[in-house]
Amino acid sequence: IPAGLRGRVVAMTARGGIIIECRAAVVQGVLGTGKQVVGTLTIWHPSLAGDVEKSGKLAIPPGALLVVPGPVNFAMLRQASSSGVVGLIAGSVALRDLEGFLQTDVLHLVNSPDSEIAHGNLPGMTLLFTEGSGNIAMPVSTLNLLSHYQGSIALLSGVTSARQQVLPELVISLPPQEAEQHWQPQQPETTLQVGSRVRVWGGDYTGVTGQIDYLFTHQQLFSSGIRAPAARVLRDDGTVLVLPLTVLERIG
Repeated sequence: IPAGLRGRVVAMTARGGIIIECRAAVVQGVLGTGKQVVGTLTIWHPSLAGDVEKSGKLAIPPGALLVVPGPVNFAMLRQASSSGVVGLIAGSVALRDLEGFLQTDVLHLVNSPDSEIAHGNLPGMTLLFTEGSGNIAMPVSTLNLLSHYQGSIALLSGVTSARQQVLPELVISLPPQEAEQHWQPQQPETTLQVGSRVRVWGGDYTGVTGQIDYLFTHQQLFSSGIRAPAARVLRDDGTVLVLPLTVLERIG
């Protein structure tokens, strides 16, 4: 059974599994489905679209973890599944398309009391969406990270559970030469402060990324009539937004 991780076995579990200690890059999604799978990271390029039109299938080697920078639809999910892709990592998906592909209610799925059983009955292709449902492209920083590791063997889990606070993850073992270069373990920093790279996860600017350049001392009044703690965010295109802290999440 391929582990999908390069490292050292440090323990055995009561259920006959193993725990592997490794140095890895991790991408966490907002929404996903499906059990753990192992595959080769493969970036989707628009040039492959012609091959789809001719053959009806993606020109992707079976067993791939396919990375699609933009949103996907029902047809793309079906094509990837029929082409032998074991996992798909994309920016987002329309909820209707996702439920049509899975043939199940996604809200019920993520709130299931037994996520392992619920996800075990889904179609074989595991899914991870970095931005969740909607029509949002994958952040450039995330795509650059995945492109850097194209061709690497990775471990993908799509299990998403609101009850257990579990999110889908892609784990990429670092190459030996990279892991040995003054590597230090890092814990994700979630505190919002001046200089933090952030992404907007709700409201009219969902998916926008930028950097906090000012934290307001007093609550700000928004068009909804609500006052809330806020930050000024310098967007990647140079424009500025004032947004509630509750719609910001730290990235990077």
